[in-house]
Parts: sequence; structure tokens; C-alpha cells
Amino acid sequence: MSERLSLTKRSLGLLLFWSSWLLWGVVLIVPFMLDSDAATIAVIVTSLLVAAEVCFAASLLLLGRPFCHAVKAKLKPLWQRISDNNASG
Repeated sequence: MSERLSLTKRSLGLLLFWSSWLLWGVVLIVPFMLDSDAATIAVIVTSLLVAAEVCFAASLLLLGRPFCHAVKAKLKPLWQRISDNNASG
């Protein structure tokens, strides 16, 4: 029973993790896809950002500290490269 719960927890955590990244991607294209006024687009984008952050936080809670450290380790070189490019240019 514990192994099944662990697998379900991991699967849900990964689903939420990838959903958060997908929602961030949708945020980038929503302003170009909708033909609405600025206030409506702002509300939709804000809602998507909040949903993405909630999904990300919930995924980290479900997946645990080792996953969180692994994500940080993967993103750290990218972040340093961006910081170095901004500092030199």
C-alpha cells in the first residue's frame, strides 16, 4: 500500500511540475491569441501565473527535497550564464 501511495504521489507531483511549465508557456502566447481588451488579458495572464506557481509549489511538496535540489542544480548553470551575459553587456 505504501509503495502504491508513493508512486501516486510521485506521478501527481510530476504532473503538477510539468503543468506549471506548460502554464508558463501558455502565458507567453495568450496575449497574441486573444482578441480582447487589455484588462481581460491581464486577468487571464495573472490567473495563469498564479495557477503555474501553485502547481510548482505543490509539485515540490509532493516530490520532496531531493527533487527540489535536483531542479536547482539543473537551473543554476543557466541562471549563471544569463547573469554573466547581463553583467558583461
